[in-house]
Amino acid sequence: MAYQSGRNILVAYKPETNFGVLPDGASGSKVFRPNSGGINLTKEPIRSNEVRRDGQITRGRHGSRSVAGQYVADLSLGSYDDFIEAAFRGTFDAPLALAGLSVAADSAGKTFTRSTGSWITDGVRIGDVGRFGGFTAGGVDNNGRNVRVVGLTATVMTVADAVTTVAQQTNITFARPKKLIMGTTPRSFAIEEREIDIDGSEVFLGNRVGSMQLQMSPNGMAQLTFGIVGRDMQAMTGAQSPYFTAPVATTSIGMTAVEALIRLGSEDILEVTSLNLNINLNAAGVPVVGSVVTPDVFTNQATVEGSITALKKDISRVQQFLNEDQLSLHLLFTENEGEPKDFCSFFVGNLTLASMAKSELGADGGRTQQINLLIGKDERGGAYSDSTVVYQTSAA
Repeated sequence: MAYQSGRNILVAYKPETNFGVLPDGASGSKVFRPNSGGINLTKEPIRSNEVRRDGQITRGRHGSRSVAGQYVADLSLGSYDDFIEAAFRGTFDAPLALAGLSVAADSAGKTFTRSTGSWITDGVRIGDVGRFGGFTAGGVDNNGRNVRVVGLTATVMTVADAVTTVAQQTNITFARPKKLIMGTTPRSFAIEEREIDIDGSEVFLGNRVGSMQLQMSPNGMAQLTFGIVGRDMQAMTGAQSPYFTAPVATTSIGMTAVEALIRLGSEDILEVTSLNLNINLNAAGVPVVGSVVTPDVFTNQATVEGSITALKKDISRVQQFLNEDQLSLHLLFTENEGEPKDFCSFFVGNLTLASMAKSELGADGGRTQQINLLIGKDERGGAYSDSTVVYQTSAA
């Protein structure tokens, strides 16, 4: 008799057209590449209230069903965009491609200045990652590399990255890959955990991404944890398993925390020892009379929280905490390749430092400070995206 191992398991999924209705399994499914985790169906037990003369109890019944669990995965290009989109309840926009621009670059101010037109009107926002092209005559170093937009007026774009000075040139291009902001559109998935050793599958229906956590630690991959809340499950075996017969898997490698660029406020920082960013949609079903399944899994108001642990190098963070300064956080993860590097980017435009605690006196090594972030929607408009968190990626 075969027993199922803990590794020979394929997780596949496909978006549902109708909530809780199993989609066609022949095409369109994708492989989810987990590190760990899993989801399970549970049933609420219904206890008997009978008072028996023999001092014992009557067996109860099964009640409402629900699905819950999580999947942990290494952040990699294009592998989890569907689940990130679901956590944001938004829709990726089309990549931005500007051409025929007249632009001058200045290394001292790290600026790109247009002679005509408007960056803002054309759709560029602070926190975007873009790539210039078309510079010649000494400005070629500005071409084909990722630049992070940190300041923006109609004509002047300021970036966080090195700029080569060049006089006004024409026929310049600027490309910004696809971007995602937070919205209100819920998405659901059918998810199959195929246990290959025993030729069986558990297919879960009506699954929504209820939470997403990004974690960074030294010498580790950037990790995503997706919390799943679902409606029901079906067991399949034999000819029924696998249900998703041709799921497609990405082949991109994981992105590491040590290669990430971290910008807090107006500076890139290198002293971070750990970082967490959490989006929680507080998803839940509702038990009803007359059915063992919830009519829907409801996502609610999104809360975004974060924390940073960092070596203490000066008193500036304490001052920002005292002053309740408005800051931003930008995390840029890239693949290990030449420019233009493929990337995944998370940008939080409106935060303050909610609390701060130092490590104890007398501890070995450098002193650290634990900083919790107070995060809200960025409502400034204009040069700022209308979202609490903005996600961007160069994946197709």
